[in-house]
Amino acid sequence: MLVFIAASAMVVWSLGWRAKHSGVPPWRTVATTVIATVVWFLLSGALPELGMEPKITIGDRGTRPGGGFTHSISNAFQRGQLETLQARAQQFGPSGAFAEFSCRDSVPDFRFEMTLEPAGEYNERLIDVGYTPRLDVGGADRCLSFGLSYLFDTTLAEIDHGPPVDYGYVNPRTGEKLGPYKRGPLRKPICRCDLRHSGREWVAWSQQAAEALR
Repeated sequence: MLVFIAASAMVVWSLGWRAKHSGVPPWRTVATTVIATVVWFLLSGALPELGMEPKITIGDRGTRPGGGFTHSISNAFQRGQLETLQARAQQFGPSGAFAEFSCRDSVPDFRFEMTLEPAGEYNERLIDVGYTPRLDVGGADRCLSFGLSYLFDTTLAEIDHGPPVDYGYVNPRTGEKLGPYKRGPLRKPICRCDLRHSGREWVAWSQQAAEALR
């Protein structure tokens, strides 16, 4: 920004000086140059935004401390799907979907805020999910936290029917094109509630692994 301003000032001064020594009113040249510079500056900031997909945010997570996560989505996922996902998420609690992840504890009243983030230079096209209240993901709410992510995974799979987006990723060692990422089978977390306060791992993703926890 400072470089741009300094360069513009030098151009204005140079053109004004030349106009003065050429018998042309310098104020006219300076005014024209300043106007052109300002217009160019405004357009250079606005033009990249034209035609770009807008960011869409729905819901209100409130002001309490909370958490969040992101999910990559296809190009077919639009505002309608985002609103459907929001509506489905708000029914997780009333429908009893959290029951198998809460160890019979009461489940907090979750509030969700979701943002559809267009693909950018440093990110894939995704939805950013923010929620309240905050969960103790390393302690007593560990299974509930994984359960929340699992419910979003399964619901999103039912809503987003578009093909995965190919972002042109390549293997950094071989240069081979990797193709679009394909999500594998969804795994439901299994809670070993008897180990919940043991200080050891108590969440697994297969029955065999759950039974092996001690």
